[in-house]
Amino acid sequence: MSTTVVVTPFGIPDQLAAACVLSNITGTIVPVGDFTGIVLTDTGVEAGNEAAAAISKLAGKHEVLLLVRSDEQIDAGHYRNGARESDVPAGLALRNLPDVVEQLLLETTTADQVEGNIPTSSMSKLQASAATMTPGRAALARTALLWIVVAVLAGIVLAFGVGIGLGGDAVAWVVAVLGAVVLGFALWRISRVLSGGRSR
Repeated sequence: MSTTVVVTPFGIPDQLAAACVLSNITGTIVPVGDFTGIVLTDTGVEAGNEAAAAISKLAGKHEVLLLVRSDEQIDAGHYRNGARESDVPAGLALRNLPDVVEQLLLETTTADQVEGNIPTSSMSKLQASAATMTPGRAALARTALLWIVVAVLAGIVLAFGVGIGLGGDAVAWVVAVLGAVVLGFALWRISRVLSGGRSR
């Protein structure tokens, strides 16, 4: 088994934690200077490479650095868009990184001892979705939720009006028509809001 550290361009630990949770990557997020990394323990070299490939897809055009210690050797490589681009001399990579990375690889420090660490197990999928949501998307979600509530209430009014109206109450039919109009408008607004969110 081996210890793997993947150093990523994510500057905020919560963002990397959320991305890993949504991608079903299990480990502990740690600050690495101006960047963040994920530490995977008791994994095979192959699992470390798979994790680096998956995380590199989340990093977009940026590279991630994989460091895997197996026995007495440290393997290092750059990944981009899900593929290994190049090997990197481990010594050179470690010289350009904070000491905590080497300590993690040598297991003189554990991930849960690093200040600011975030185990991916501590974050739910819902929390991860919220953490990766931009302010614009959050506003869209709130607007859509508001119109969904309006649509539900309008549906209740419509059903109530029809139920009473079937008994011959003309006013109830007016209420039902108003409920139908509001329901239709609310559904239209929900559609517009969601289509606007998809286009962003």
